[in-house]
Parts: sequence; structure tokens; C-alpha cells
Amino acid sequence: MPRARTLDPGTSFAACLGALLRHLRTLRGLTQAGLGAAAGFDGSYVGAVERAAVRPSRDLVERCDRALGAGGMLLALWPPADAEWQARSAPAAGHPPTDDADGREASADETAGDPTAIAARHLPGRGRPDAESEAVVEAMEVARRVEACDVGPGTLAGIERAVRRLRGAGAATPPEVLIPAVRAQRGYVGRLLAGRLTMGRRRRLLVAAGWLSLELARLHFDAGERAAAEANRDAAIRLARQAGDAELAACAVEALASWALADGRWRDALELARAGQDLAPPASVAALQLALDEAQAWTSLGDPVAAAGARRQAALTRAMLPGAGFPLPGTAPPAAAAS
Repeated sequence: MPRARTLDPGTSFAACLGALLRHLRTLRGLTQAGLGAAAGFDGSYVGAVERAAVRPSRDLVERCDRALGAGGMLLALWPPADAEWQARSAPAAGHPPTDDADGREASADETAGDPTAIAARHLPGRGRPDAESEAVVEAMEVARRVEACDVGPGTLAGIERAVRRLRGAGAATPPEVLIPAVRAQRGYVGRLLAGRLTMGRRRRLLVAAGWLSLELARLHFDAGERAAAEANRDAAIRLARQAGDAELAACAVEALASWALADGRWRDALELARAGQDLAPPASVAALQLALDEAQAWTSLGDPVAAAGARRQAALTRAMLPGAGFPLPGTAPPAAAAS
């Protein structure tokens, strides 16, 4: 028998609803067919809902909630899950689908459940990104509580995946759209930090909160909100120190160096870039970017010899990173450099 696919409740409301439905069903020792019979639906429909493969009807969710004694937990997740299905289907169909129970397959959309994609559907004038983002982490919290553990490996892995997605969305998503999603995720991590944790799990949460704070600092800076940017950068530094994460600390200093460059404060940028390189692990993206910042600062200060030295350092750092061999801007390709 094929192994059931493990759902990540943090990816979407539909996945959270499906994961919770599966968990409650297995706790009560019911098969999909057994639950379907108790709720008055076919077992294959129950299975498709658990996989988040179809849009469930409210009637099915309500009957499953009663059959499993869920106390309204399943039913509470149905409105945001249904709204998510509507948002996924609307662009292709031109209108929201009806609330039916025919179990048809939805069009493929790998990004539909991503917190950043959810926020992106709510551009100014189209909705409330804060409320939507908060609902995402609330769904994650419901699933976590059902697992009956404080912070398990699955919860930590889901958080770290969400952090990577949010950091990766920064270049392509307007700050005002992404900020609510990042704040909501950091708030969720902060609530978990208030609980009882092992040292290793606490450190992973501190690092996640630090990267989210640093991302907020960058987003607020891009939005022209300097006070918020500086406050979040300071938070990232404190979290990096508590976690003992050198790369996070170096990246926070690099943010300051890049802001100084943007402001035309060349001498400040130079000092920050050098200080950050002292913190950064030798073979890290932070060390690479800080060396490039130093080169830019030297160029702006009118010292081409020092700028060339900083670029050479950047090239050496780049050579130690995965995918080495691609020349940096302003440096010669390896063959030309050797000639």
C-alpha cells in the first residue's frame, strides 16, 4: 500500500484542514471509507479533502466535524480554506466556483498556499493582508496544538521553510504586500518562544525570528520607513547574539552597510563592511556581500587600489561558495585573470 503523503499545515488553509481531518480520523481509528460512511459521503471524497486535492463542501466538513467530535475545529477552518479555493480558481474560470461537492480536481497552482502568495493576492485596495496573514499562522497553530506537542520537528521544519519562502519573495514582491506576512510569521515564532523548549529547538526558533526581523528591516527600509527598519535590524542583532549565529549577525551589519551606501555615507559604509567581515563566517554569502560593499565604498571614496583589493577578497570568498566559477561584476573570468 503506498505511503500517504505528509501534508505541511503551514502551506495553505486547505492543507491545514486536510491534515487536521486526517489526524482526527486516525486518532479515532477510522478509515476514509468509515468516516465517509459516518458522514454520508464517499470515502474517496474524504481522501481527496485530506490531500487538499478538491474543494470540500461546508456540508462535508460540518458532518465530519460532528462524526469526529472535533468541537468545531474543522468547521472553523472551512471558511478560509474555501476562500483560498475561490482565489485559486477565479483567474482560470473568470468567476468564483460554486459550493458543490462533486470532488473535481482544481487547476494546479504550486504557490497557492504560500503565505507570500496569499499576501500578494491582497494588493492595496483588494483586501486586508494583515488579516489574511494572521489567518495563515493561526491555521498553523491549530495544527500544532492537535499534534499535542510544544514544538516538534515538523513544526520547526515548517517554520524554516516559511522563512526561506518569505526571504526569497523579497525581490519580486512590493514591501507593503510582504510586510504583513513576515510580521505574522514572526509573531507566530515569538509565541512559540514563550513556551517550554529544548535548547536546540529554542536556538532554531531564535534564528528563524532573527532572519524574519532582518527581512522586515530590509522591507521597511525599501518602503521608506527608517525607524521601523532600524528597530527590526536591532532586533535581528539581539536575536543573533542569543542564538550565537555569526552569519545572521554579519547580515544585520551588512544591512547597515548597504543603507549607508544608499545614503552616500561612504566612510560609514566602509567601517561597517569591515566590521561585518570580522563577524561573518569565511565561506558565506554574508562575507561575499560585505566584501562587495567594501569595494563599492572604496570606489566612491576615490581609492581604486583598495577597491581592487576588496574585489579580490570577494572573488576568493565566491570561490569557496557552492556554484563557484562564475565571475563577479568587475572581475575578470578565471582564464583571463591567469593570463
